[in-house]
Amino acid sequence: MKHRFVIGIGSQRAGSTLLHRLLETSTDAFMHPIKELHYFDTLYGFRAQAALKRFALKQLARQISRIVQAKNADFVLKQKYQCHLRTNKILATLPIDKVDYLDLFRPCIAGAKLLGEVTPEYMLLDEPSIEKMKQVIGDDAAVILICRNPVKRFLSAVKLMNVYNKLALNDVTAEAWIQKMLAEQSGWLAAQDGYNNYADTIARYSKHFRHFAAISYDEMVSNPEKTAEQLADVLAIRINPQIFKKESGKVINDLGSDFTISPQTVQQLGERYQTNQVFLDKFFGLALTQ
Repeated sequence: MKHRFVIGIGSQRAGSTLLHRLLETSTDAFMHPIKELHYFDTLYGFRAQAALKRFALKQLARQISRIVQAKNADFVLKQKYQCHLRTNKILATLPIDKVDYLDLFRPCIAGAKLLGEVTPEYMLLDEPSIEKMKQVIGDDAAVILICRNPVKRFLSAVKLMNVYNKLALNDVTAEAWIQKMLAEQSGWLAAQDGYNNYADTIARYSKHFRHFAAISYDEMVSNPEKTAEQLADVLAIRINPQIFKKESGKVINDLGSDFTISPQTVQQLGERYQTNQVFLDKFFGLALTQ
């Protein structure tokens, strides 16, 4: 293959957007302008084709409005923007099994040897799907997993649900919503359990990808130089440590939800994810608190 891939696989609400920015600014990788392509999770049945199509159509509609309203539309001529439009068109009009993964990066692949994206849902892929994924992106691909305190990651996911679905949750209704998810053992809760299952994810991906790195969200923010060095070494990619440090301090994708959760529910979640936290503490040799 002429191109090598760097793929962020998660986890959701653990700095995946920041990771995309860091790779985009501090490495030579062409990071896809659509941060989450949802190619492999859709291809292997972990995400509905209809959901990906709706997302792509929504993005196309937004960009059409941008073009129509622009006083100066020179940005349309830029290859990165054309890649953005072209990818959404493909994902909105073709069945995912008819889409070539590399083709999603056109017309920006000619001068880029390293291509990347960050889709947290890839974290949920099972081993047979990871094996198929490897056949597409190659065994020299770099794969990155960000790990975060499971309870705080869970509560951040609740805020994401609140914002995206316009639930208008407050302290009382947010508490009730979480308890409802726990009582019903909902599909959403099952997904959150998957995003917090770092032990199994590390085992699955490290088995199939020799360039695999699991990093701490805490350290990525508090000690970016160390994280940059770790990524460069394990993934065999060049990282500018000065730019990595500068960009790691920026707040990205702040949801702005202001509800708080009771100590009782936080303790309940802590008990639910105690095994996950113990694993992370041992794996990184520190307590993940952020």
